[in-house]
Amino acid sequence: MSEDETRQRILEAATQVFAENGYAGATTRAIASLAGVNEVTLFRHFGSKKNLFQGMIERNSALPGLASALRQRLTGDYRQDLLILVTHILTLMQTRRQEILMSLAEAERLPEMREMIAFIPTQQRQMISDYLKQQIAQGRVRPLDPDLAAQALLGMLLAYSISLNLLPEALAQMPLEDVAAQFVDLFVEGSWKK
Repeated sequence: MSEDETRQRILEAATQVFAENGYAGATTRAIASLAGVNEVTLFRHFGSKKNLFQGMIERNSALPGLASALRQRLTGDYRQDLLILVTHILTLMQTRRQEILMSLAEAERLPEMREMIAFIPTQQRQMISDYLKQQIAQGRVRPLDPDLAAQALLGMLLAYSISLNLLPEALAQMPLEDVAAQFVDLFVEGSWKK
């Protein structure tokens, strides 16, 4: 097995163990065992439990796909671009829901982890904010605070994703593409320059 494959197996195991036990309850021994490696190998790759946790957060983030969408797939059509971004983020939030919930709980319990956990959402907000700044500069979006607007958009998506099991069945069963389109319509109608 290559070094990269070993690293990925450790990260997959860490994702599962951290999601089930939280940061404090997860042990490097349990993670190594689930990954099929010894603890020495785990520490050789990550150095510490904290570094492993950070690696897990980075691996499970939306940043690579979001950055790729911003570079390659966005056309300048405001609604269509937001639909691409929102669909990507919602898809990731749905598949990483357990990890997100665990991260939120850990940020509250372990203030020293808060900055690490906040890094990914902060970067997502910055990417969306930068896109909104471009749209404002081109006159497609009315003047607004792009950081606040980006935070509002991400807040809608996060609230929907983490509360899926609390929603009425009709909302919880709605196809992801329909959910994304409705959120985009709500957002665009409030920010689009008419």
